[in-house]
Amino acid sequence: MFRLVSEISPNFLIQGFGLHQDENEIYIGKVGGQEVQLIPSIDRLHLDNLQADDIIFSVGFAEADNHFRAGDVLMTGSDDLLDRAFRAMDEMEQRGVVVSLTPAQDSKHLYVSKEHMDPFVQEWKSRKFSFLCLWMVDPIDSEGQAKLVAILRKVIIKD
Repeated sequence: MFRLVSEISPNFLIQGFGLHQDENEIYIGKVGGQEVQLIPSIDRLHLDNLQADDIIFSVGFAEADNHFRAGDVLMTGSDDLLDRAFRAMDEMEQRGVVVSLTPAQDSKHLYVSKEHMDPFVQEWKSRKFSFLCLWMVDPIDSEGQAKLVAILRKVIIKD
């Protein structure tokens, strides 16, 4: 199952993936035959309830700085999902940048300040969950939200 978490209003994900509420008032649906569940906040993603083959997606925003410009998609995640995301972005001619959540000694690694996300990402890595975090550099308008949905859809469906 694909678990979606959004740090911005999730309405664009609900509409973009055609999700509906189940009896527990959780948004669920299918994308390309794959089950998708929207988790209302990162704090409500209980890792103990996840299966080994579950995949975590987190979407949100990042602030522009001298390395990133408005509309860039910053990402971190598992290698296989990063590869799929890059392929999706290449098809869309969307600029994507792999970033680190911790300041690196190596100047070749770009850092994005997302302190609240770092503990979650470190936990996902240590527990060997497949995950992909996508952050669009502000401002995120409806076109940017549609791009995030399109990238996620392509990653979920695979080729």
